[in-house]
Amino acid sequence: MLRTLLFMSALLLPQLAFATCNGTDLRARLAADQTTELDALMRDMPYPDGNHWVAHKGDQTIHLIGTIHVADPRLPAVADALAPVIASADALLVEATEVEEEQLKDAMATRPELISLTSGPTLIDMMPPEDWDKLAHAASERGIPPFMAAKFQPWYLSLVLGMPPCVLTSMQDGGEGLDKALLHIAQDNDVPATALEPFDTLFTLMGQDPLEEQVALLSLGVMSVQQSEDMTATLIEQYFDEDHGAILPLNRVVARSWMNLPDAEFDALFDDMLDKLITQRNANWLPKITASQGVTVVAVGAGHLGGTHGLLNLLADEGYTLRRQPF
Repeated sequence: MLRTLLFMSALLLPQLAFATCNGTDLRARLAADQTTELDALMRDMPYPDGNHWVAHKGDQTIHLIGTIHVADPRLPAVADALAPVIASADALLVEATEVEEEQLKDAMATRPELISLTSGPTLIDMMPPEDWDKLAHAASERGIPPFMAAKFQPWYLSLVLGMPPCVLTSMQDGGEGLDKALLHIAQDNDVPATALEPFDTLFTLMGQDPLEEQVALLSLGVMSVQQSEDMTATLIEQYFDEDHGAILPLNRVVARSWMNLPDAEFDALFDDMLDKLITQRNANWLPKITASQGVTVVAVGAGHLGGTHGLLNLLADEGYTLRRQPF
């Protein structure tokens, strides 16, 4: 659904210029203390790697496939290799199908309050001038006119500004992640696809904090285009290394150095984000996954697989036997 929401964002940005991603993998540039912290975060993490797993329990078989929501030239080969798994399944469960995408598109067109401040002060009025100036510059770099950015919900603007212009451009140009490719395969083989959550789940989760807290978080800092490109490039390489468990810990380590906050306060904010984006959603998805019958494929962002609250560990706790598959 994050991919879907960002795609909808890209459609809203008419000034977005075509750009080439020039990010570099941050893993080779970590300082010694960052490497130490990352190692500590990864220590004893359950199921930290592998983009394709199979869970068995009784007559039930569940393929868990970690996807990536942005385009990459290596993905068609991955989709081709996974095609027999999708084609022979009884059902495909994903974060969002075409139905949810259409619902999201309609909601963003008819319910502006979902992403916009439709009454009261704008972000210009709610932020110190120096903070707004930095935010306006970051928005302009991503093709968002500052007057438009000033009227976005703070959480939504944070989401858009976290993506480099090259990725938003790719989405405008029809670039697709692995999840969309697997949906095409399911459709071609008459395998029913179902969404794991309603289209407005993220609006509810991300918009539940008071507006003042959202603005304060937005004021803490915005990634530069280069930083966002580097973070995206790192995520993509971690994905193809099947190192999904390290994606969020590395984000924590790197983002800590970019934000002027005490460690405890930063960790509280980061943990709250993880709870909304990963933990709560995984817990909500689990009953739908375990209620499936026959052979089911669950294809969701790879960051949902590993860790204590990851889908793999949750299924293991439910008595499923897990076996990693080639990817």
